[in-house]
Amino acid sequence: MHVGLILEHSDPRRGGAERYAADLSVRLRLHGHRVTVCARTGPAAHPPVPRRPISWRPFFYARRFLPFLRDQGAERVMSLVPAPGCDIFQPRNGIVSASIPPHLEPVPEPMRTLRRLNPVRRWQLFLLDRFEARTVAPPCRFLAASPLVQRHFQARYPALPAPPVLRTGVDLERYAPGPAERGALGLPEGPLLLFAAHSFENKGLRTALHALARLPRAKLCVVGEGRAARLRRLATRLGVADRVFWRGHEPELPALYRACDLLVHPTYYDTAARVVLEALASGIPAVTTGRDGNADLARAGGGEVLSDPGDATALKGAVERLLAVDRKIRAARARATAEEHPQETWLDRTVEAITCG
Repeated sequence: MHVGLILEHSDPRRGGAERYAADLSVRLRLHGHRVTVCARTGPAAHPPVPRRPISWRPFFYARRFLPFLRDQGAERVMSLVPAPGCDIFQPRNGIVSASIPPHLEPVPEPMRTLRRLNPVRRWQLFLLDRFEARTVAPPCRFLAASPLVQRHFQARYPALPAPPVLRTGVDLERYAPGPAERGALGLPEGPLLLFAAHSFENKGLRTALHALARLPRAKLCVVGEGRAARLRRLATRLGVADRVFWRGHEPELPALYRACDLLVHPTYYDTAARVVLEALASGIPAVTTGRDGNADLARAGGGEVLSDPGDATALKGAVERLLAVDRKIRAARARATAEEHPQETWLDRTVEAITCG
């Protein structure tokens, strides 16, 4: 079968959604299917779609990507972004009504109120919500990336049947427990926390820095390519700048997981944080929030789940409780949870959902 994929960005180094699309493409080809990818940016950027306005991008995806894929012979088109007319929809950014509002919470007042009341922004959200409603309308099949997305879908579209949950899974060979070679990575001894994301504000780095200020012995390793200037200044004001190690894009991420003690991911919203599963597979527990689609896995793997992404005191307490547990016990429980979610199994289920029925 010839399968078309529509996504926002096609560079796997950009984030979890892009890596998922790349892994899914490989799996489809291994099953003997032909794959054509269309994206707004990256290697598969064709045909061109305007950068702005964001709220009109689904219109261009439907008017440019869909006809292009059909002309190429695609029998099924799966989209990771709203694209009215696609056959299968699995939004990696979640349901619009649930995923967009949390992005305002890290913004300080009064800017948060101004942005919330901004008529242009409200109109953009309305358009995105309308395009999404047109995308999920039958006969399109909806696939939820986590139980969280499934709940949000049922709340927003109660008249439609509950969608199946198809998680991302994790590469258990690439991410595995092992010796912590901190010296080779240029990392210090002592309690070491890991924060890995590309959207620093939305994934809760501000909260992590405030918690670090209350953990005098701990250090924080930050991996990602987000906007860091403001947060670097915050680290200096909090007096923790010498305990924060900014790594940028890290090609040796599996080794970095093994070198750290805990993953801190106080996210304001995540459909299914890939870093949580990668940490568990590497033998380190994760502290995340109830707004993460993988929160249930973090808890099962010996980690903790915060109710408020901005609560630095709660994050500090969770870190202290987890660090008090023996490292071998933490590693065994985390790895056991990850082994229940191998990437190959979930990708095979997704391939079956795309190509069957």
